[in-house]
Amino acid sequence: MKRSWIVGLAIVAVAVIAWIIIGAVNNRAAAPRYLTAPVKYADINATIEETGTVIPVDEVDVGTQVSGTIATLSVDYNSIVHKGETLATLDPTSFEAATTQANAGLNAADATAGAAAASADQTAASIRSADATAMQAQANANAAVAAVGKAQAQVALSHATIVRDQDLISKGYISQSQMDTDTAANSANIADLRSANASLAAARAQAVAAAAQRDATVEQHNASTFQASAATAQSQAAQGQAQQAEYNLSKTTITSPIDGIVVSRAVSVGQTVAASFSTPTLFVIASSLKDMEVDVSVSEADVGQLKAGATASISVPAYPNVTFHGTVTQVRVNPNTVQNVVTYDAIVAVHDASARLKPGMTADVQIAISARKHVLVVPTAALLFKPAGQGPSSAGGGAQSNPGGGPANASTSAPAIAGAPGSTVTVWTYVGGRPHPVQVVIGLTDGRNFEITSGDLSEGDKVIIGQLQAHHFSGGTTPVGGGGGRFGG
Repeated sequence: MKRSWIVGLAIVAVAVIAWIIIGAVNNRAAAPRYLTAPVKYADINATIEETGTVIPVDEVDVGTQVSGTIATLSVDYNSIVHKGETLATLDPTSFEAATTQANAGLNAADATAGAAAASADQTAASIRSADATAMQAQANANAAVAAVGKAQAQVALSHATIVRDQDLISKGYISQSQMDTDTAANSANIADLRSANASLAAARAQAVAAAAQRDATVEQHNASTFQASAATAQSQAAQGQAQQAEYNLSKTTITSPIDGIVVSRAVSVGQTVAASFSTPTLFVIASSLKDMEVDVSVSEADVGQLKAGATASISVPAYPNVTFHGTVTQVRVNPNTVQNVVTYDAIVAVHDASARLKPGMTADVQIAISARKHVLVVPTAALLFKPAGQGPSSAGGGAQSNPGGGPANASTSAPAIAGAPGSTVTVWTYVGGRPHPVQVVIGLTDGRNFEITSGDLSEGDKVIIGQLQAHHFSGGTTPVGGGGGRFGG
């Protein structure tokens, strides 16, 4: 019996020890395990990586200002052209006819204007003649007035003589024949006065008629002057029509406005083009394929760091092993908003002596923003890590296990990652087998590492970049998760 009890106690002891060992193993397997990376010094070359579209520096749409049928084509795709070189011509028949008609109308209007001007000159001469006639008639009237005055004086003298003769003849100093002679002279003077008055009336009538004739001549001259002005205006209008017709005729020859290369051609011989409401595009000419631009859309988070003059590296799928070098020439302030995402256009100039870049190519652009030498850095994953199961009350504490095996709730204790230089973020260090939060201020990033400008971190500290969570299964535990780095816990 005693030996049986000893064997039984031994079996129980072994079972208890086995149970304790298995429980410890299970608890260790169920505890979270962390991936860590060391805090270290490194160089940071901050860049902005965006995609853009290759465009020519100077691209011109060549159209036509007149409608017509394409008669000839002198260039095709990829043709090298020079400024003023003929690209195409329209059928000029209707434009030549319109020019001939307009020139004929101009000649007729010039002739009418010349005749009207001659008529105006003639009426001006008539005015001068009427002025002379009026002046002569006025002079005659003035002479008639003088003649009337003289006749009146003669009548007065002869009348006084008769009165004196009557006194003298009564005294016997003169003869009756003398009296008769003086009486006859008085009668003659009275007749002369009547004749002078009649002449004065006739002269005055002639002066009035001459003045009226002059006024009529002036009115006629004014009318002819207005007609001459109207004829001159019509001549000028006809001249404008002739110039317009000649201009339209000249536009039947379509020339290149710049030196460059023909990128596209939109017409063929015999095709009709209509320019009634808008100018149709016939050709697109690029100034040169050696000097190109890349139109890059930069997010509003990065545009504050971008300045004109920044260097850029450009790659295109057509030449995967070739890197083109460019310079930011302009950062445009005009925003582009698509689905509440705001971007700004940046123009990157690039020169390629081989002219390998083509308009419309998609380019990957890497713009250098700034560089930092030998600064304290942490991996980008350290800024994104947050221990599973960390709630507001457990900030700064260790990770908690998740026995149910489901996903752990994300912590709300750490601030969101802003990513912009100067942002304050939380990283988690691995000290004493537990994660501890550390507030740091970040600087530049090269996409792999972030610069640490301030915070309680030193070279060699371990920051957590990932977590492995165990799930319980019969027969043991199986860790899930992944990633590089060292294991802790």
